[in-house]
Amino acid sequence: MLFNFRHLSFHQACHLPVLLYKADLRNTSGKFKITVPVRFGMIRLGVESVSIFPNTGIMIENRGTIVFNGKAYIGNNSAISLGKTGILEFGDNFSATTGLKLACYHSISFDRNVLVGWNAQIVDTDFHALKNVKSGGVKNKGYGPVRIGHDVWIANGCKIYKNVSIPDSCVVGADTILHKAVECPPNSVITNKIETSIRTTGIFHDRNDDRIEYK
Repeated sequence: MLFNFRHLSFHQACHLPVLLYKADLRNTSGKFKITVPVRFGMIRLGVESVSIFPNTGIMIENRGTIVFNGKAYIGNNSAISLGKTGILEFGDNFSATTGLKLACYHSISFDRNVLVGWNAQIVDTDFHALKNVKSGGVKNKGYGPVRIGHDVWIANGCKIYKNVSIPDSCVVGADTILHKAVECPPNSVITNKIETSIRTTGIFHDRNDDRIEYK
């Protein structure tokens, strides 16, 4: 309850729109904004939703700006970290089941109706700059915006990094890693190329006789 009155206007806070579950508030010196009419419990962060993950709630470190454009749900074992220049924006009806890790030091935005599966990681910075030998040691920018369109489903285990944009109504397959904007039409399935190789046949594992004898 105190979180609402500390970070929202009095009129918004009276409705208790933000409910925190086992919240570890490392730093909340930044801004929290809700841009739509508020109602009780419309934003729920850290909720236990998947039993096979630790019920550790959510860690929030906000030195920048977090914007909610509607209802949002983030499950247990999650963490959000914003630097002073970071702007993190959630569209209406955002949902992340569990294990979400967000690091925003520039700009990350989700349009409406985005669903994120288990253990997804979304980061808009490299945290460390690289230098180009050919340009005389000039450092690269090291960060870039992340843009997720509306009605996107990001499946479990995905990693999304700086300068990635995902078109509307797409599905990002499990364990996909993205490092740049995805050029595809809406309603596409996005995955990394994965091949299954059958090396040999006629082989099996005998669990009762599998000891290796070293000579």
